[in-house]
Amino acid sequence: MSRQSGIRALAVIALLAGAVAALTLARPGAANPNDDGPEQGFVGAWRLSTETPFGASQSLITLTADGTVQFSDRPVFPGDAGFPVTFFSAGHGSWEQTGDDTAAATWVFFMTDGEGNFLGVVTDSAEMILEADGASWSGPFSSSTADPAGNLLFVGGGTVRASRIAVEPLATPMTGTPTA
Repeated sequence: MSRQSGIRALAVIALLAGAVAALTLARPGAANPNDDGPEQGFVGAWRLSTETPFGASQSLITLTADGTVQFSDRPVFPGDAGFPVTFFSAGHGSWEQTGDDTAAATWVFFMTDGEGNFLGVVTDSAEMILEADGASWSGPFSSSTADPAGNLLFVGGGTVRASRIAVEPLATPMTGTPTA
């Protein structure tokens, strides 16, 4: 496989990573960031599930009240079908409220190969619609990958769904699990 086709293959992998990231919208001015009710809007931590032509993926995203986006995907995608092992950085970006229950976001992250060589920049954007319960949202996303010189290698998209990460009580040890 040529380096160019290898980078394109990585771009496809980046699409999967970005798809998961795609759900990044937040509502400014939430009264209580610890409240998981509908009035919290998009602000908070979310578990993302993404559907793309390449399959399903999962990731995490945090939307802050100041408009900042923090995104994390699996840090490593295993090589498969001739694709090299690919590593991704954390993603950083911004979001804005576009309506009462809608928002848009864009974030950027980097990808390298297993040797640490810089392969490109992935830019993801999402449009989101908050469900009435405030505990989930969904919408379309797009993902583009450019090589280190800025040449566009790949553009794709899909659908992202998010569910709010809420505070949970401490887990009860399972029977037979050693205690500390």
